[in-house]
Amino acid sequence: MKRSNPLKKILIAGFIVVITSVPQISQAHRSGCHNLHTCPSDSNSYACGDLGYPCDGSTSIENIALSAINVPLLVEKTFMDIFGRKLTEPESTYWKKRFRADKESVHQVRRAMLWHKGNGSFGPPASTSKKNSFGQLVKNINVIFRSVYNREPTVSENQYWISRVSDKPSERALTDAMGFHKARSIQH
Repeated sequence: MKRSNPLKKILIAGFIVVITSVPQISQAHRSGCHNLHTCPSDSNSYACGDLGYPCDGSTSIENIALSAINVPLLVEKTFMDIFGRKLTEPESTYWKKRFRADKESVHQVRRAMLWHKGNGSFGPPASTSKKNSFGQLVKNINVIFRSVYNREPTVSENQYWISRVSDKPSERALTDAMGFHKARSIQH
């Protein structure tokens, strides 16, 4: 017959008491809501909703309706992160419209802002006289085309690029677009 060791029973009982009496260490939950700031910060490093997304615990941008995004906060924070300063009124209007019209996420807005920064722009056209700028670009279409393609444009190419002046309101933007089309052999 085997005898149980009383010391062994006491040690096991003591271990169980110690383990159950030690407070559980709670770790912060890891979730996409922290990246989007849609839930309260576990470490007080941000305010819920400070990126412009609703404070509803969403874990993915795809789950957030465009109408629920506070565009001013989102645009201002992104612009400040990229350019290191606050937006001017024309820049604010430009980027808010871009977000609502053709940029569906902070990632797309950020990429567009980075592109503009890399090209020496802050977004909106620098010219205050849009009509005058438009007319000057139309006059320079052939010169811009020759600088990219090293030849004269055809009539259809000329008409196509004149139609693009409305969405490419600077010589730089037209040059870049023409270069893009040339590199991909897009014909007009």
